[in-house]
Amino acid sequence: MKKILIKAVFLLVVFITAASCVKEDDFAIPTLKAGFVENFNDINFNQTFDYAGWTNFAEAGTKVWIERDYQSDGYIQFSSFQSGESSNIGWVVSPAININGLVQPTLSFETASNFVTSPDNKIEVFVSTNFNGTDVFGATWNPVTAALANNTTNNYTYIPSGNIDLSAYSGDIYVAFKVTGNGSTQTGLFQVDKIKVASLN
Repeated sequence: MKKILIKAVFLLVVFITAASCVKEDDFAIPTLKAGFVENFNDINFNQTFDYAGWTNFAEAGTKVWIERDYQSDGYIQFSSFQSGESSNIGWVVSPAININGLVQPTLSFETASNFVTSPDNKIEVFVSTNFNGTDVFGATWNPVTAALANNTTNNYTYIPSGNIDLSAYSGDIYVAFKVTGNGSTQTGLFQVDKIKVASLN
């Protein structure tokens, strides 16, 4: 009985000593919790992008976003190649994403490009709080500052956007990707994948 008691006291001392060596910060490891994730895994190759809740809109020309995959990894793509049109501008807008309750909400995604030779052939990203699901022109779109694929990246190299602060917003937000090109000098393609809205806490 005495040996058992001594052993118990020894283990208690070891535990207290070990715990005192752990910094308080070690218990506060931030983890990214997802509020919205879209990896485009239910793709039909080369068809017009048509996920429920998403808006696929041609502002100029007839080209729209399409569904693609590579080695079973889905993504969406916009290209003006062979459009024969003087202007191609295509939007794709997410469903409503409610960020209430998220702590330090952030947006992240990946973009890639290929055959892009002009800086005017580009992808832009916007956030809105008043999109009604159909009227892209009727909404107010705030531009997002992020790392984006462009005419200097190409080769289908995915560029992580980084974490984009959404703390200025509340309620429902909509995320839009807009590509500008044409059918002659700006025929490059842009791809989008791995969209996430998350909280850091």
